Amino acid sequence: MRLVIRHLSPLIRSRRRISYLLTTGILLSITFIFFIINQNQESKNFLNQPIKRQDQKFESSNNITTLTQKTIPTQRKVTWPIDEQGRSLKTNFLVLDWTGFFGSAATEGEHVKCSSSNMTFIWTRQQNRINEIDFIISHGADGSIPFDRLHLNNDQQQYTMAFIMESEVHSGTGDGWARFNFKMTYNLDDSYPEPATYFDMNSYLIDLLTPSIISFENKEKRADIVWIISNCHAHNGREGFVERLMTEIKIDSYGACLNNRHGYGGRMTDNFDAYKQYKFVIAIENSNCLDYVTEKLVLAVRSGSIPIVAGINNRPDYRRYLPEHSFINIFDYSSIKDLANDLKRIANNKTLYESYLWYKKHDKNISNLQELLLNEKLKHFIDVIGSNATMITDGIAGKEKSENKVCKLIRFVRQTSWQDIAAHKKTARADSSNACLQGQYILTHFNSARKNNSEPRTV
Repeated sequence: MRLVIRHLSPLIRSRRRISYLLTTGILLSITFIFFIINQNQESKNFLNQPIKRQDQKFESSNNITTLTQKTIPTQRKVTWPIDEQGRSLKTNFLVLDWTGFFGSAATEGEHVKCSSSNMTFIWTRQQNRINEIDFIISHGADGSIPFDRLHLNNDQQQYTMAFIMESEVHSGTGDGWARFNFKMTYNLDDSYPEPATYFDMNSYLIDLLTPSIISFENKEKRADIVWIISNCHAHNGREGFVERLMTEIKIDSYGACLNNRHGYGGRMTDNFDAYKQYKFVIAIENSNCLDYVTEKLVLAVRSGSIPIVAGINNRPDYRRYLPEHSFINIFDYSSIKDLANDLKRIANNKTLYESYLWYKKHDKNISNLQELLLNEKLKHFIDVIGSNATMITDGIAGKEKSENKVCKLIRFVRQTSWQDIAAHKKTARADSSNACLQGQYILTHFNSARKNNSEPRTV
Protein backbone atom coordinates (compact mmCIF):
# COMPACT_ATOMS: atom_id res chain seq x y z
CA MET A 1 0.00 0.00 0.00
CA ARG A 2 2.71 2.33 0.92
CA LEU A 3 4.37 1.39 -2.28
CA VAL A 4 1.22 2.35 -4.27
CA ILE A 5 0.84 5.68 -2.45
CA ARG A 6 4.47 6.42 -3.05
CA HIS A 7 3.99 6.00 -6.82
CA LEU A 8 0.63 7.86 -6.99
CA SER A 9 1.76 10.98 -5.09
CA PRO A 10 4.01 12.33 -7.91
CA LEU A 11 1.21 11.65 -10.39
CA ILE A 12 -1.27 13.71 -8.35
CA ARG A 13 1.21 16.56 -8.09
CA SER A 14 1.86 16.27 -11.85
CA ARG A 15 -1.86 16.52 -12.59
CA ARG A 16 -2.03 19.80 -10.68
CA ARG A 17 0.74 21.11 -12.86
CA ILE A 18 -1.09 19.87 -15.92
CA SER A 19 -4.29 21.64 -14.81
CA TYR A 20 -2.35 24.82 -14.30
CA LEU A 21 -0.68 24.57 -17.69
CA LEU A 22 -3.97 23.68 -19.34
CA THR A 23 -5.68 26.72 -17.84
CA THR A 24 -2.87 28.99 -18.89
CA GLY A 25 -2.98 27.60 -22.42
CA ILE A 26 -6.71 28.17 -22.69
CA LEU A 27 -6.32 31.83 -21.60
CA LEU A 28 -3.55 32.43 -24.14
CA SER A 29 -5.65 30.84 -26.87
CA ILE A 30 -8.60 33.12 -26.11
CA THR A 31 -6.30 36.18 -26.18
CA PHE A 32 -4.86 35.13 -29.53
CA ILE A 33 -8.35 34.63 -31.00
CA PHE A 34 -9.42 38.16 -29.98
CA PHE A 35 -6.21 39.55 -31.52
CA ILE A 36 -6.94 37.85 -34.85
CA ILE A 37 -10.53 39.15 -34.87
CA ASN A 38 -9.32 42.71 -34.23
CA GLN A 39 -6.75 42.55 -37.02
CA ASN A 40 -9.35 41.31 -39.48
CA GLN A 41 -11.60 44.23 -38.62
CA GLU A 42 -8.81 46.77 -39.19
CA SER A 43 -8.02 45.17 -42.55
CA LYS A 44 -11.64 45.51 -43.62
CA ASN A 45 -11.67 49.18 -42.63
CA PHE A 46 -8.49 49.81 -44.64
CA LEU A 47 -9.88 48.09 -47.72
CA ASN A 48 -13.08 50.09 -47.51
CA GLN A 49 -11.19 53.43 -47.63
CA PRO A 50 -11.55 55.41 -50.94
CA ILE A 51 -8.48 55.61 -53.20
CA LYS A 52 -7.01 59.12 -53.91
CA ARG A 53 -6.89 59.60 -57.66
CA GLN A 54 -4.05 62.08 -57.66
CA ASP A 55 -1.77 59.51 -56.00
CA GLN A 56 -3.04 56.26 -57.55
CA LYS A 57 -4.43 55.00 -60.80
CA PHE A 58 -6.05 51.75 -61.94
CA GLU A 59 -5.02 49.85 -65.00
CA SER A 60 -7.40 47.20 -66.37
CA SER A 61 -6.48 44.36 -68.71
CA ASN A 62 -8.48 41.16 -69.40
CA ASN A 63 -10.85 41.95 -66.53
CA ILE A 64 -7.92 42.05 -64.12
CA THR A 65 -7.52 45.32 -62.28
CA THR A 66 -4.16 46.31 -60.88
CA LEU A 67 -3.25 49.27 -58.72
CA THR A 68 -0.32 51.39 -59.86
CA GLN A 69 1.14 53.82 -57.31
CA LYS A 70 2.38 57.17 -58.58
CA THR A 71 5.08 58.80 -56.51
CA ILE A 72 4.76 62.56 -56.18
CA PRO A 73 8.00 64.27 -55.11
CA THR A 74 7.90 66.73 -52.26
CA GLN A 75 7.82 70.29 -53.58
CA ARG A 76 10.50 72.46 -52.04
CA LYS A 77 10.41 76.23 -52.16
CA VAL A 78 13.36 77.49 -54.20
CA THR A 79 14.62 81.03 -53.57
CA TRP A 80 17.02 82.99 -55.75
CA PRO A 81 20.15 84.32 -54.04
CA ILE A 82 20.15 87.97 -52.94
CA ASP A 83 22.17 89.88 -50.36
CA GLU A 84 20.81 91.66 -47.31
CA GLN A 85 19.96 94.74 -49.38
CA GLY A 86 17.98 92.71 -51.93
CA ARG A 87 20.60 92.81 -54.68
CA SER A 88 20.98 89.77 -56.88
CA LEU A 89 23.85 87.39 -56.17
CA LYS A 90 23.29 85.30 -59.24
CA THR A 91 26.22 84.70 -61.56
CA ASN A 92 24.31 83.20 -64.48
CA PHE A 93 21.00 84.51 -65.79
CA LEU A 94 18.34 83.14 -68.12
CA VAL A 95 17.02 85.67 -70.65
CA LEU A 96 13.83 85.14 -72.64
CA ASP A 97 13.78 86.93 -75.99
CA TRP A 98 10.01 87.35 -76.15
CA THR A 99 9.68 88.95 -79.56
CA GLY A 100 12.49 87.05 -81.26
CA PHE A 101 14.13 90.28 -82.42
CA PHE A 102 16.74 91.25 -79.85
CA GLY A 103 18.76 88.07 -80.05
CA SER A 104 18.14 87.42 -83.72
CA ALA A 105 21.78 86.51 -84.19
CA ALA A 106 21.87 84.29 -81.10
CA THR A 107 21.05 80.61 -81.00
CA GLU A 108 18.91 78.80 -78.43
CA GLY A 109 20.95 78.21 -75.29
CA GLU A 110 23.83 80.44 -76.35
CA HIS A 111 25.98 81.69 -73.47
CA VAL A 112 27.09 85.35 -73.37
CA LYS A 113 29.69 86.69 -70.96
CA CYS A 114 29.47 90.25 -69.67
CA SER A 115 32.89 91.84 -69.39
CA SER A 116 31.76 94.54 -66.97
CA SER A 117 30.63 92.09 -64.30
CA ASN A 118 32.11 88.71 -65.35
CA MET A 119 28.56 87.37 -65.22
CA THR A 120 26.98 85.27 -67.95
CA PHE A 121 23.51 84.86 -69.38
CA ILE A 122 21.81 82.32 -71.60
CA TRP A 123 19.43 83.14 -74.45
CA THR A 124 16.15 81.30 -74.85
CA ARG A 125 13.02 81.80 -76.93
CA GLN A 126 11.07 79.07 -75.14
CA GLN A 127 8.15 80.91 -73.60
CA ASN A 128 7.12 77.86 -71.58
CA ARG A 129 10.21 78.43 -69.41
CA ILE A 130 8.76 81.63 -68.02
CA ASN A 131 8.97 80.35 -64.42
CA GLU A 132 12.75 80.05 -64.75
CA ILE A 133 13.67 83.28 -66.48
CA ASP A 134 15.38 86.31 -64.94
CA PHE A 135 14.65 88.78 -67.74
CA ILE A 136 12.05 89.03 -70.48
CA ILE A 137 13.31 91.20 -73.34
CA SER A 138 10.80 92.74 -75.74
CA HIS A 139 11.39 94.73 -78.91
CA GLY A 140 8.79 97.40 -78.32
CA ALA A 141 6.16 97.24 -75.60
CA ASP A 142 4.68 93.85 -76.52
CA GLY A 143 1.37 93.46 -74.69
CA SER A 144 1.24 89.65 -74.84
CA ILE A 145 3.73 89.17 -72.01
CA PRO A 146 2.00 87.51 -69.01
CA PHE A 147 3.06 90.08 -66.42
CA ASP A 148 0.77 88.50 -63.81
CA ARG A 149 2.85 85.31 -63.85
CA LEU A 150 6.09 87.08 -62.97
CA HIS A 151 7.44 87.52 -59.45
CA LEU A 152 9.43 90.30 -57.86
CA ASN A 153 10.04 89.57 -54.18
CA ASN A 154 12.63 88.13 -51.81
CA ASP A 155 12.19 84.65 -53.24
CA GLN A 156 12.28 85.38 -56.96
CA GLN A 157 13.23 88.42 -59.03
CA GLN A 158 11.93 88.43 -62.59
CA TYR A 159 12.25 91.60 -64.65
CA THR A 160 10.92 92.86 -67.97
CA MET A 161 12.65 95.22 -70.39
CA ALA A 162 11.29 96.90 -73.53
CA PHE A 163 13.68 98.55 -75.96
CA ILE A 164 13.50 100.36 -79.29
CA MET A 165 16.02 102.07 -81.54
CA GLU A 166 13.61 103.86 -83.89
CA SER A 167 12.17 107.32 -83.42
CA GLU A 168 8.72 107.87 -81.96
CA VAL A 169 7.50 108.66 -85.47
CA HIS A 170 8.24 105.14 -86.67
CA SER A 171 7.69 103.02 -83.53
CA GLY A 172 5.22 102.33 -80.76
CA THR A 173 4.61 104.73 -77.89
CA GLY A 174 2.05 105.05 -75.10
CA ASP A 175 1.12 103.55 -71.73
CA GLY A 176 2.14 100.00 -72.63
CA TRP A 177 5.74 100.96 -71.88
CA ALA A 178 4.80 101.73 -68.27
CA ARG A 179 4.24 98.03 -67.54
CA PHE A 180 7.91 97.18 -67.94
CA ASN A 181 10.51 97.35 -65.18
CA PHE A 182 13.08 98.72 -67.60
CA LYS A 183 12.75 100.97 -70.65
CA MET A 184 15.76 101.35 -72.92
CA THR A 185 15.71 103.70 -75.92
CA TYR A 186 18.07 106.23 -77.47
CA ASN A 187 16.52 108.90 -75.20
CA LEU A 188 19.32 109.67 -72.74
CA ASP A 189 17.01 110.90 -69.98
CA ASP A 190 13.87 108.79 -70.38
CA SER A 191 15.64 105.42 -70.32
CA TYR A 192 15.97 103.28 -67.19
CA PRO A 193 18.47 102.22 -66.02
CA GLU A 194 20.55 103.29 -69.04
CA PRO A 195 19.90 104.28 -72.65
CA ALA A 196 20.35 102.00 -75.65
CA THR A 197 22.01 104.10 -78.32
CA TYR A 198 23.79 103.68 -81.63
CA PHE A 199 27.08 104.68 -80.01
CA ASP A 200 29.88 102.35 -78.99
CA MET A 201 31.76 104.82 -76.85
CA ASN A 202 34.94 102.74 -76.90
CA SER A 203 35.30 103.31 -80.63
CA TYR A 204 33.48 106.65 -80.79
CA LEU A 205 35.92 108.39 -78.46
CA ILE A 206 38.81 107.03 -80.50
CA ASP A 207 37.15 108.22 -83.73
CA LEU A 208 36.76 111.70 -82.30
CA LEU A 209 40.40 111.93 -81.23
CA THR A 210 41.85 110.35 -84.38
CA PRO A 211 43.21 112.86 -86.94
CA SER A 212 41.42 113.05 -90.28
CA ILE A 213 42.32 110.25 -92.64
CA ILE A 214 42.52 112.53 -95.68
CA SER A 215 44.09 115.94 -95.43
CA PHE A 216 42.35 119.19 -96.34
CA GLU A 217 44.35 119.48 -99.55
CA ASN A 218 43.44 115.98 -100.75
CA LYS A 219 39.70 116.20 -100.23
CA GLU A 220 37.30 115.81 -103.17
CA LYS A 221 37.56 118.74 -105.60
CA ARG A 222 34.32 118.26 -107.54
CA ALA A 223 32.12 118.95 -104.50
CA ASP A 224 32.65 119.79 -100.85
CA ILE A 225 29.56 117.98 -99.55
CA VAL A 226 28.37 114.36 -99.75
CA TRP A 227 24.94 112.86 -99.04
CA ILE A 228 23.99 109.17 -99.07
CA ILE A 229 20.40 108.35 -98.14
CA SER A 230 17.92 105.62 -99.15
CA ASN A 231 14.76 106.91 -97.43
CA CYS A 232 13.50 109.62 -99.73
CA HIS A 233 10.31 110.36 -97.79
CA ALA A 234 11.65 111.32 -94.38
CA HIS A 235 9.23 112.64 -91.79
CA ASN A 236 11.09 115.92 -91.42
CA GLY A 237 11.31 116.57 -95.18
CA ARG A 238 15.13 116.54 -95.31
CA GLU A 239 15.18 115.64 -99.03
CA GLY A 240 13.31 118.84 -99.88
CA PHE A 241 15.83 120.81 -97.89
CA VAL A 242 18.81 119.12 -99.60
CA GLU A 243 17.23 119.73 -102.99
CA ARG A 244 17.04 123.43 -102.18
CA LEU A 245 20.59 123.44 -100.84
CA MET A 246 21.80 121.84 -104.10
CA THR A 247 20.73 124.97 -105.94
CA GLU A 248 23.13 127.00 -103.82
CA ILE A 249 26.16 124.68 -103.48
CA LYS A 250 27.53 121.56 -105.15
CA ILE A 251 26.53 118.30 -103.38
CA ASP A 252 27.38 114.76 -104.49
CA SER A 253 24.50 112.36 -103.75
CA TYR A 254 25.33 108.65 -104.10
CA GLY A 255 22.14 107.31 -102.55
CA ALA A 256 18.68 106.68 -103.94
CA CYS A 257 17.52 110.19 -103.12
CA LEU A 258 18.43 113.00 -105.52
CA ASN A 259 21.14 110.77 -106.94
CA ASN A 260 23.62 112.59 -109.15
CA ARG A 261 26.75 110.49 -108.79
CA HIS A 262 27.70 106.80 -108.71
CA GLY A 263 30.65 104.93 -107.32
CA TYR A 264 29.66 103.88 -103.80
CA GLY A 265 27.11 101.30 -102.72
CA GLY A 266 24.54 101.43 -99.95
CA ARG A 267 26.49 99.60 -97.27
CA MET A 268 27.79 101.39 -94.18
CA THR A 269 31.39 100.67 -95.17
CA ASP A 270 30.71 102.27 -98.56
CA ASN A 271 29.30 105.32 -96.80
CA PHE A 272 32.44 105.64 -94.73
CA ASP A 273 34.69 105.31 -97.77
CA ALA A 274 32.75 108.09 -99.48
CA TYR A 275 32.45 110.33 -96.42
CA LYS A 276 36.17 110.56 -95.78
CA GLN A 277 36.75 111.98 -99.27
CA TYR A 278 34.63 115.08 -98.63
CA LYS A 279 34.94 118.13 -96.39
CA PHE A 280 31.35 117.93 -95.19
CA VAL A 281 28.89 115.07 -94.62
CA ILE A 282 25.13 115.65 -94.42
CA ALA A 283 24.10 113.62 -91.36
CA ILE A 284 20.48 114.74 -90.95
CA GLU A 285 18.16 112.12 -89.42
CA ASN A 286 14.74 111.15 -90.85
CA SER A 287 12.99 112.57 -87.77
CA ASN A 288 13.79 115.41 -85.41
CA CYS A 289 13.14 113.90 -82.00
CA LEU A 290 14.63 114.18 -78.53
CA ASP A 291 18.06 112.48 -78.59
CA TYR A 292 17.36 110.65 -81.84
CA VAL A 293 20.90 110.43 -83.26
CA THR A 294 21.96 107.38 -85.22
CA GLU A 295 24.87 105.80 -87.07
CA LYS A 296 24.75 108.65 -89.60
CA LEU A 297 26.62 110.83 -87.13
CA VAL A 298 28.84 107.97 -85.97
CA LEU A 299 30.07 107.34 -89.52
CA ALA A 300 30.49 111.05 -90.26
CA VAL A 301 32.71 111.41 -87.19
CA ARG A 302 34.69 108.29 -88.08
CA SER A 303 35.41 109.71 -91.52
CA GLY A 304 37.12 112.76 -90.03
CA SER A 305 34.90 115.15 -91.98
CA ILE A 306 32.66 117.86 -90.56
CA PRO A 307 29.04 116.73 -90.05
CA ILE A 308 26.11 118.89 -91.17
CA VAL A 309 23.20 118.26 -88.77
CA ALA A 310 19.72 119.56 -88.02
CA GLY A 311 18.77 120.20 -84.39
CA ILE A 312 16.42 122.71 -82.84
CA ASN A 313 14.49 122.90 -79.55
CA ASN A 314 16.60 120.00 -78.27
CA ARG A 315 15.29 117.78 -81.07
CA PRO A 316 18.03 116.76 -80.91
CA ASP A 317 20.72 118.73 -79.06
CA TYR A 318 23.94 117.80 -80.84
CA ARG A 319 26.05 119.29 -78.07
CA ARG A 320 25.21 116.12 -76.15
CA TYR A 321 27.01 114.07 -78.82
CA LEU A 322 29.83 116.27 -80.12
CA PRO A 323 32.39 118.77 -78.82
CA GLU A 324 31.51 122.44 -79.11
CA HIS A 325 32.25 124.04 -82.50
CA SER A 326 32.69 120.70 -84.29
CA PHE A 327 29.57 120.59 -86.50
CA ILE A 328 27.38 122.72 -88.75
CA ASN A 329 23.78 123.03 -87.54
CA ILE A 330 21.49 124.15 -90.36
CA PHE A 331 19.11 125.80 -87.88
CA ASP A 332 21.83 128.27 -86.90
CA TYR A 333 21.20 130.04 -90.22
CA SER A 334 18.32 132.27 -91.22
CA SER A 335 18.19 130.96 -94.77
CA ILE A 336 19.44 128.11 -96.93
CA LYS A 337 21.43 130.63 -98.97
CA ASP A 338 23.20 131.91 -95.85
CA LEU A 339 24.06 128.34 -94.93
CA ALA A 340 25.48 127.63 -98.38
CA ASN A 341 27.58 130.80 -98.34
CA ASP A 342 29.08 129.88 -94.96
CA LEU A 343 29.87 126.35 -96.11
CA LYS A 344 31.71 127.77 -99.13
CA ARG A 345 33.64 130.16 -96.90
CA ILE A 346 34.72 127.37 -94.53
CA ALA A 347 35.59 124.97 -97.35
CA ASN A 348 37.89 127.54 -98.97
CA ASN A 349 39.84 128.37 -95.83
CA LYS A 350 42.06 125.63 -94.39
CA THR A 351 42.55 127.36 -91.06
CA LEU A 352 38.84 127.99 -90.66
CA TYR A 353 37.97 124.46 -91.77
CA GLU A 354 40.40 122.81 -89.36
CA SER A 355 39.13 124.98 -86.51
CA TYR A 356 36.05 122.71 -86.54
CA LEU A 357 38.37 119.75 -85.96
CA TRP A 358 40.21 121.36 -83.06
CA TYR A 359 39.63 118.40 -80.73
CA LYS A 360 41.77 116.17 -82.99
CA LYS A 361 44.88 118.22 -82.17
CA HIS A 362 46.39 116.78 -78.98
CA ASP A 363 49.35 114.82 -77.69
CA LYS A 364 47.48 111.56 -77.02
CA ASN A 365 48.77 108.27 -78.39
CA ILE A 366 45.81 106.74 -80.22
CA SER A 367 47.27 103.23 -80.23
CA ASN A 368 47.68 103.32 -76.46
CA LEU A 369 44.20 104.75 -75.96
CA GLN A 370 42.65 101.89 -77.90
CA GLU A 371 43.92 99.42 -75.30
CA LEU A 372 42.35 101.23 -72.35
CA LEU A 373 39.03 100.52 -70.67
CA LEU A 374 36.20 102.95 -71.38
CA ASN A 375 36.56 104.88 -68.11
CA GLU A 376 40.25 105.47 -68.83
CA LYS A 377 39.53 106.51 -72.41
CA LEU A 378 36.98 108.99 -71.10
CA LYS A 379 39.53 110.60 -68.78
CA HIS A 380 41.87 111.26 -71.69
CA PHE A 381 38.99 112.59 -73.77
CA ILE A 382 38.04 115.00 -70.97
CA ASP A 383 41.66 116.21 -70.95
CA VAL A 384 41.13 117.30 -74.56
CA ILE A 385 37.62 118.81 -74.64
CA GLY A 386 37.27 119.85 -70.99
CA SER A 387 35.13 118.60 -68.14
CA ASN A 388 32.46 121.27 -68.60
CA ALA A 389 31.52 120.26 -72.14
CA THR A 390 27.84 119.36 -72.49
CA MET A 391 28.87 116.05 -74.03
CA ILE A 392 30.52 115.21 -70.69
CA THR A 393 28.18 116.77 -68.13
CA ASP A 394 24.85 115.89 -69.73
CA GLY A 395 25.59 113.94 -72.85
CA ILE A 396 26.43 110.62 -74.38
CA ALA A 397 29.86 110.33 -72.75
CA GLY A 398 28.45 110.11 -69.26
CA LYS A 399 25.33 108.09 -69.99
CA GLU A 400 26.29 105.40 -72.50
CA LYS A 401 28.36 102.56 -71.02
CA SER A 402 28.54 100.73 -74.35
CA GLU A 403 27.90 97.11 -73.55
CA ASN A 404 25.27 94.52 -74.32
CA LYS A 405 21.83 95.70 -73.18
CA VAL A 406 21.31 92.58 -71.08
CA CYS A 407 24.73 93.03 -69.51
CA LYS A 408 23.65 96.55 -68.52
CA LEU A 409 20.63 95.05 -66.75
CA ILE A 410 22.68 92.35 -65.03
CA ARG A 411 25.16 94.93 -63.75
CA PHE A 412 22.25 97.05 -62.51
CA VAL A 413 20.35 94.32 -60.62
CA ARG A 414 23.58 93.28 -58.92
CA GLN A 415 24.09 96.87 -57.76
CA THR A 416 20.47 97.81 -57.02
CA SER A 417 17.94 96.16 -54.70
CA TRP A 418 14.82 94.61 -56.18
CA GLN A 419 12.82 96.84 -53.79
CA ASP A 420 14.27 100.00 -55.35
CA ILE A 421 13.62 98.69 -58.84
CA ALA A 422 10.03 97.81 -57.93
CA ALA A 423 9.51 101.28 -56.43
CA HIS A 424 10.86 103.09 -59.49
CA LYS A 425 8.08 105.03 -61.20
CA LYS A 426 7.33 103.46 -64.56
CA THR A 427 6.39 105.88 -67.31
CA ALA A 428 4.80 105.77 -70.73
CA ARG A 429 6.79 106.52 -73.84
CA ALA A 430 5.97 109.97 -75.19
CA ASP A 431 4.31 110.05 -78.60
CA SER A 432 5.75 111.81 -81.64
CA SER A 433 3.68 114.95 -81.09
CA ASN A 434 5.58 115.56 -77.85
CA ALA A 435 8.97 114.05 -78.57
CA CYS A 436 9.44 115.16 -82.18
CA LEU A 437 9.10 118.15 -84.43
CA GLN A 438 6.12 118.13 -86.76
CA GLY A 439 6.32 116.59 -90.20
CA GLN A 440 8.18 118.49 -92.95
CA TYR A 441 9.51 120.83 -90.29
CA ILE A 442 12.83 121.64 -91.97
CA LEU A 443 11.37 123.15 -95.12
CA THR A 444 8.55 124.77 -93.15
CA HIS A 445 11.14 126.46 -90.95
CA PHE A 446 13.14 127.90 -93.83
CA ASN A 447 10.07 128.81 -95.85
CA SER A 448 8.76 130.72 -92.87
CA ALA A 449 12.09 132.47 -92.39
CA ARG A 450 12.20 133.41 -96.09
CA LYS A 451 8.67 134.79 -95.91
CA ASN A 452 9.51 136.88 -92.86
CA ASN A 453 12.65 138.26 -94.53
CA SER A 454 10.76 139.16 -97.69
CA GLU A 455 8.00 141.04 -95.94
CA PRO A 456 8.53 144.83 -95.79
CA ARG A 457 9.36 146.09 -92.38
CA THR A 458 7.07 148.71 -90.82
CA VAL A 459 8.63 151.64 -89.08
